[in-house]
Amino acid sequence: MEQRCSPLCNRLHNRQLKLGQQALPRERGVELACDETGMIVSQRPLGAYRMGVVGSDRSGCGWIACYNALRLLGENPGADEVIRALEPAFALRGRFGTFAAALPFFFLRRGFRVAVSTTPWGIARLAPGADANILYYLRRPREGKLSGHFVAFSGMVSRDAAGEPVYRFYNSLSASIGLRRPPAGRRGPCFCAGGRRGDRRTLRALLAPEEPVFALVLSLWR
Repeated sequence: MEQRCSPLCNRLHNRQLKLGQQALPRERGVELACDETGMIVSQRPLGAYRMGVVGSDRSGCGWIACYNALRLLGENPGADEVIRALEPAFALRGRFGTFAAALPFFFLRRGFRVAVSTTPWGIARLAPGADANILYYLRRPREGKLSGHFVAFSGMVSRDAAGEPVYRFYNSLSASIGLRRPPAGRRGPCFCAGGRRGDRRTLRALLAPEEPVFALVLSLWR
């Protein structure tokens, strides 16, 4: 649902929210937006965070990827701060998410090294050793419109049986939902995307169900 709010109103509103408390009810418990380490693993429960005229459950994957990447890079940003910094890059006031071209400059301004890979061999050379990565891809479902998605992921955490790098992904569309420990002050079963182990897969396995028509990876170093 679109909200006719000014950027200032959005900032004041978002500042009052507590990221770790954002949740959606589900059978036998709640699904939390964050995992046990504080990383955002699903945008579905983040409808309260305003970006432009829409909620972040609808189009928030760009700022969420930046937030997660900053945490992988050793920073501890506020969700409201990241949304505010990316406001000029929201497409049609957030209706179409965030312009991908804005993300390298977002990190360069903060002093990080940035490399962009658009080929499989380029990604295989840079992503495993990076401190953080962001995948951007475009997909066209068999019955649907062309759309894009951002997913932050770690450097290589292991290799699979075939020797391909395995990464940990955050806010992917196909992560399974699993149990996690309840945060302080919350009772009952709590779930999050990836569960306690996290969404650990090869990049090939992540992209296979999405059938992308284009993909690039932004690799980042401290």
